[in-house]
Amino acid sequence: MKRKTLVLMGLVSVLAAVGLWWARGPDGSNPDASRAVDTEAGAVASRQAPSPASRAPIDERSVPTADDKRGTPPVDEPMRAEEGTLRVEVHTASGPFPQAAVRLYLRGAGAPGRERWFVAGSGLTNEEGVLLLPARPGHYLVIARVPDHATARAEVMRLRGEGTATVRLTAEAFATLEGTTVERGTGTPIPHVEFMLTPIDVRHGVAVPALLASGASAPEEERTFITSDERGAFRFQRLARGVYQLDVPRAPGRAPRRLGRVQVPASGLVIELERSAFIEGFVERPDGKPASGARVVASGTGEAAETDAGEDGGFSIDVAPGLYQLTARQGDLTGAAPGRVTVGPGMTARDVRIRLGATASLVGVVRRKGSGEPIGGAAISVSPGALTFSLDADPTVVASALSAPDGRFEAGSLAPGMYAVTVRAPGFKKWTRGGVSILDGQRFDLVAELEAHGRIEGTVVDGDQKPVPGVHVTAGSRWSRSPLEGTLPTVSDGAGAFILEGLPPGEVFVAARQPDSETNVRERVIVTPGETSRVRLQLAAEGVIEGSVRLQGGRVPPKPVTVSALREGAPYSEAVRVPATPDGTWSMRVRAGRYTLTAWMTDTGNQSGDQQKVVELEAGGSKRVDLEVREARRPIVVTVLEPNGAPSVHATVMGGEVGGNEILLEDLTDASGQVTLVTDSLGGTAMHLWATNGGRRGDLPSVSTSQGAITLRLTDGGRLSGTVRSAGGRAVEGFRLVASALRSDDDFLTRQELDFAGDRFVVEDMVAGPVSLTATLPDGRAGKAEATSIPGGTTRVDIVVEAGGGLTGRLLDTRGAPLQDTFVDVDGVMSPRTGADGRFRLDDLAPGAHRVSVWKAGGLRADRQVTLTAGKVVDLGDWRLGPARVEPGRLGLSFAMSGDDVTVSWLAEGGPAASLRVGDVVRTIDGATVLDAGEARRRELGAPGSPATLVILREGRTFPVTFTRAP
Repeated sequence: MKRKTLVLMGLVSVLAAVGLWWARGPDGSNPDASRAVDTEAGAVASRQAPSPASRAPIDERSVPTADDKRGTPPVDEPMRAEEGTLRVEVHTASGPFPQAAVRLYLRGAGAPGRERWFVAGSGLTNEEGVLLLPARPGHYLVIARVPDHATARAEVMRLRGEGTATVRLTAEAFATLEGTTVERGTGTPIPHVEFMLTPIDVRHGVAVPALLASGASAPEEERTFITSDERGAFRFQRLARGVYQLDVPRAPGRAPRRLGRVQVPASGLVIELERSAFIEGFVERPDGKPASGARVVASGTGEAAETDAGEDGGFSIDVAPGLYQLTARQGDLTGAAPGRVTVGPGMTARDVRIRLGATASLVGVVRRKGSGEPIGGAAISVSPGALTFSLDADPTVVASALSAPDGRFEAGSLAPGMYAVTVRAPGFKKWTRGGVSILDGQRFDLVAELEAHGRIEGTVVDGDQKPVPGVHVTAGSRWSRSPLEGTLPTVSDGAGAFILEGLPPGEVFVAARQPDSETNVRERVIVTPGETSRVRLQLAAEGVIEGSVRLQGGRVPPKPVTVSALREGAPYSEAVRVPATPDGTWSMRVRAGRYTLTAWMTDTGNQSGDQQKVVELEAGGSKRVDLEVREARRPIVVTVLEPNGAPSVHATVMGGEVGGNEILLEDLTDASGQVTLVTDSLGGTAMHLWATNGGRRGDLPSVSTSQGAITLRLTDGGRLSGTVRSAGGRAVEGFRLVASALRSDDDFLTRQELDFAGDRFVVEDMVAGPVSLTATLPDGRAGKAEATSIPGGTTRVDIVVEAGGGLTGRLLDTRGAPLQDTFVDVDGVMSPRTGADGRFRLDDLAPGAHRVSVWKAGGLRADRQVTLTAGKVVDLGDWRLGPARVEPGRLGLSFAMSGDDVTVSWLAEGGPAASLRVGDVVRTIDGATVLDAGEARRRELGAPGSPATLVILREGRTFPVTFTRAP
């Protein structure tokens, strides 16, 4: 079952980061090459002028350098050779190149795609094409410029414990990127559009699907800027071959646009731009008079937009299409517009009224978790709460503060609304709290308890338990191979030992890889605040898998391609991904084992053919595998509209079988509210299509898969308001509220987690229909209420809290073994993953009846009704679970294509067809030949409990096998 939505909801914050693969070559030195290069020779920017076709190429040595005050600043503390060195080797097709101008940039702190950069060093290569630069451990970008060649660049990591790292740069011939800009819908050329092109080190950019990938990062001087001509044509010249991110920044009357993966060289690229939208209205003082000069902020989709109100209090803001919250400030007065505003391309929302009133404030204390020791000097930043999903826009900080020595802070002059708060302090894990909801004139008290960093000590050994030196070790998250924020990888010493410092407490995955290999092994480690955890990493023997990727028919794919290898029995998070070269070749060195290989064009994801191959890799061996990516045969362009007719930006669109809610297809709409779903792998001629964006939802029970386009309109969400009171009469001065749609079957889950001061709450944009609300007080008292959210209306709900209850137990499989990495969900409140012992615990749950559900990879495992009593903990004991539920009439498997063969691509653990193997070729189902994955899925479905006979081809042998469909 393809249930990406649950993963997306729970793990989007860690999917913003991407995997790292580092290159390292032989050691060496060049004492004479450490002299500084002249700033003219070290120039690193190529800012081309408008109408590039009419201008000669810019001399790269005539532009501002990184030493210019407008460019990238130097590192605060100069590099020292005793801290380590970086050996840079520069080559052309003719061999090593002397006198190449090299510049070294250090990547600083910041969210993925938004890091700061610093110039760390520069110089000229010697007669052997080598330059040795001092470089302390860190993440670097290395640039080399060779006359009459394109700029060569590479990202490299200097590891802790590593004396010298080596990077080899090869300067190649120039490449060109050209195309046109047109208006979406009309195709009218748009002149004088500004572009920004950022190179991407693709070794670092393919770890997550494109829709979740964060923006590319590079120093300002290493980006290229041009402007299209009068006919909308643009042409980037003197580029290096590779993959780039192309941005069209916000321009008057036009919405911004980003193409995350553009292959260079390329021509004929057509970039469609949306018209921007406008929000107009008035700001009034408490007495109703115009608030002249009030600052108005629209936050929501993309970066926040701001303007000042005129003499009559009127304002007009140019924004990208999407969903917004409007706030205003004038002196000590603040206010917010009621509700949220949705606008589409070319639309204008009018008469938005903002009434100013008393300011709200956020106050609190920062302290160490456990001891309560105050933390001074912590940085607190307050940003508007996210209304839509976006990884490309920087959060707008509307208030900030530093904690005093006693840990206290105050961030005032806030408008009523929802906010996100981030607290950072050296030596502590970053603390974040979303859903901080402040009503008119309220003072919100916040306690930020920070956990101290921990460390990991470990040893790397081989299959014979012998220490292995020189192994690269990285601490990452479950879904990312990137180093955790603020941490650096290390290298094992002569005894195979390593230390990882400054790690955030909680679940950490420690990965080991040999130089020039992919990740060999990753182990889960629980880091304890202020303590040292230990791990032993055992490497397995490796081999090489390599091959090519072609379109059906043999052509090289026109877009960047990602190749994925998932070892049998490993979770999806352990898949190894590498980019294919522009000519369609790829290679990976991985541990021996049985792998499922998949390839897809990176910008669309693996949804248009489900092409897979299975290969067995022996230790020390090599396998060649030729893969195929297919262009869609049955695409459907889905346009999602908001209730007011505006395109719905970043709506989640889902598709499944008619009559069911199992999510088989899923993607996000773009700025025009559109997304393309590929239905090639679905059985039948119709599909169930539904979408959600916040609390707005739309549903089409049956859509023909032969339709090329479909429009789906969302209905309004509802508004909930009410109070929380204590059954014992004590005052309520703040609480956490979880508002969750009551789930049915396998439908999309919607919930909001909000924090409130006082005893009042307001929940905007809640999905219409039955909802559950749970309020939990800081002292553990909890209460629950159910209500019906009315589309476009307000529902009043009162919640009574009393002593909270608890739930505990242990999850076991059918053999009695503990179930690890499993979630327990109680009406929207979810437990942490179970550990190796399978145990779970949830506290501060509202007394009363609850639906308890267990989720694990593959879907829902079981659920049951539980009644909790005030102040009591219910122990469910050992809860023995069967396999994941299989839809009645199905066999619990999925199909893919390997060339023209239909293969088994996924099997439900313990399902009816669990005895099959991934990679088995399916010839017939119930006597009928199957020609593609969609036909196989259609024939797999039968009467619940009926027999199904499949003819399977495995390892050259054909045989029939009969299963019983799920009852």
